[in-house]
Amino acid sequence: MLIDGIVHSTQKMILAQTAAGPAYEAMLAATDPVHRAFCAANEIDFRPFVGVRRGYHAWQASLNRIEMLKDLLDAGWRGWFLYLDADALILQPDFDIRRFLGRREAYALVAAPGAPDAERWAINNGVFFLNLGHELGREIALRWWEITHETLSEDMLRAAAEPWQALPDGRPFPDDQHLLQIVLMRYPPLLDALYLINDGVVRLGTGRFIRQYLRVLGSPAERLERIRAAVADLLGGRR
Repeated sequence: MLIDGIVHSTQKMILAQTAAGPAYEAMLAATDPVHRAFCAANEIDFRPFVGVRRGYHAWQASLNRIEMLKDLLDAGWRGWFLYLDADALILQPDFDIRRFLGRREAYALVAAPGAPDAERWAINNGVFFLNLGHELGREIALRWWEITHETLSEDMLRAAAEPWQALPDGRPFPDDQHLLQIVLMRYPPLLDALYLINDGVVRLGTGRFIRQYLRVLGSPAERLERIRAAVADLLGGRR
């Protein structure tokens, strides 16, 4: 859709967040008013979820997004799936997300690199925009769900009480981000359909539009305080 000569996305949009456990649930609650208002202003369906869809421990809520995407695929839903981790915050409530994604409608996945000079496939999945209106976007979602269920057994999930630790037999636990990266590595057409955000709009720790308050920035309590301070600043109209 053209507005003043500029392409804007008219696709349906969902903004999803999920968390489990006191620390991340508190972060989710802290950012809720900002994200709820942003979604209302942009005709986006806001879908926060608290709990664990598949697994036995709070940190396994990181797998929820994969199950949420499979639900949308099964329902035949088409549109943009915007995902933010519980420790991510929209810092520019007036950011024109429909213009931003309208210019990238030909891509299946929009995400930021996991680190400077990282391989193209080594994206950060703490914030990403997946186009389920795109055939390859749906393929990414399906392959991610399939590899997760093929790789992570119920016994593995039950044994992994702490995040990103080795399993009792010494094997590394294959986390959700690495599994998505494997999908992109293995299937070149999917990697070709990836748009990498390299201009700082979305970035770990310093993003202008969306910023993620990662573990390297401090303890969960310290990160929560930083998030609450940023939200108070936004709601006070001083940013």
